[in-house]
Amino acid sequence: MLRKLHSLKSFEVHGRDAKLGKVDDFYFDQSQFVVRYLVLDTGNWLKQEETLISTHAIDNIDYDSKKIMVELTKDQLEDSPSIKKNEPISKVKEQEIIDYFGWPDYWEKSHSSDSELIHAGISERKKLLDFKVLEKEKEAQEKAEIAKTNLRSVEEVRGYKIHAKDENFGHIEDFFIEEEDSWIIRYILVDTGKKIEGKKSVLISPDWIHSISWHGKEIFVDKDKDQIASAPKYEEEKSKNLLPKSYEEMLYDHYDEDKYW
Repeated sequence: MLRKLHSLKSFEVHGRDAKLGKVDDFYFDQSQFVVRYLVLDTGNWLKQEETLISTHAIDNIDYDSKKIMVELTKDQLEDSPSIKKNEPISKVKEQEIIDYFGWPDYWEKSHSSDSELIHAGISERKKLLDFKVLEKEKEAQEKAEIAKTNLRSVEEVRGYKIHAKDENFGHIEDFFIEEEDSWIIRYILVDTGKKIEGKKSVLISPDWIHSISWHGKEIFVDKDKDQIASAPKYEEEKSKNLLPKSYEEMLYDHYDEDKYW
């Protein structure tokens, strides 16, 4: 079963000895579409407004009581490196954070399945995402190598335009993730507005992305609009933030794609 990521926002985060804050955002790995961190809003008890918690540190999630238990203490957070609200996180800053907490540096491996340090279950993904970063952005990326980040804020990318082969068909509304351990983003939930008759929302796998313009805030999918319009209907009001395997079966059969499971 897959779960809508935004449904976890505002969950209380509890450490070993105290409540630490609540979930305010998420950062995902833009190369492999895996959620790597929760952004913790600590309220007014901590000098920094927000801090990162690796998904590697999560011990348990109680969906009924909307609580996330992590293997951290209040003292650890008080002395941890801070991040500025709504600003990008450089690789230098991320290295500082993981060194402090002793979390795995997942980017040292070419693929998530190459490392035992990455959350169990990521090896189920059958292939690397092979979408292209548009040429016009490569030069800017090279110039910013020191400050380069592989992380994207979920709140930042909500609203990015999604294009089919032939035309735009909506924007990013949310993601569906693996519910247990791996935090792999399996689907982008696309709000179509009125661009597709009879379908307010559709689901697209990151594996079907052709190219991305992070600068232009656009994602290009290797499907045409007619294919997307005729896909099995996703009824958000009935989903209760979950996505059953039966729907995934229908979706993959419709697009004639190899199933990841």
